[in-house]
Amino acid sequence: MTSDKKQKKDYYGVAPINSVIKNVKKEYDKDPKDWRIIGANDDKGNTDTFITKKPNAYWLKSKQLSPYSALSMGTVVRNIDKDIDETVGKKMSPNDMLRLFGMVVPINNDQNVIATGIEKYSQEHGNYLKELISERDPNIGHILGRRVDEEFSKRHPQRRGLYL
Repeated sequence: MTSDKKQKKDYYGVAPINSVIKNVKKEYDKDPKDWRIIGANDDKGNTDTFITKKPNAYWLKSKQLSPYSALSMGTVVRNIDKDIDETVGKKMSPNDMLRLFGMVVPINNDQNVIATGIEKYSQEHGNYLKELISERDPNIGHILGRRVDEEFSKRHPQRRGLYL
């Protein structure tokens, strides 16, 4: 198995963000309408971003390294849009806020995908999406978080103990 193939599909579908965003971009280019982005945080302070477009949802988990960069992993979760539409998409509370998001994701040495826009931030709805995903794949949240932590420890071993 080449390292490129290993990097694209690893840890039960959890992959570095560049391969996940590359797939998102392909799908977006085919049909740019009706995409939704919901952000939340996990209990370790990592950022969870859910990008949804029927029939897929993409879950990105990011550990902030600085104000300008983050270490991120992602995965594809299929067929949860009906539940999202019925529960999350139509019932945003006044406490839910809109915030700007932006990311630059290197795809190749000379190619980047730049994504910017407005996302809905809702810890309540983010937690609901995590529960929905856990019903279909109970380990994916743990695996995604573990992969981000492993990569962080590998790339920044001296910083690992700073954030206890």
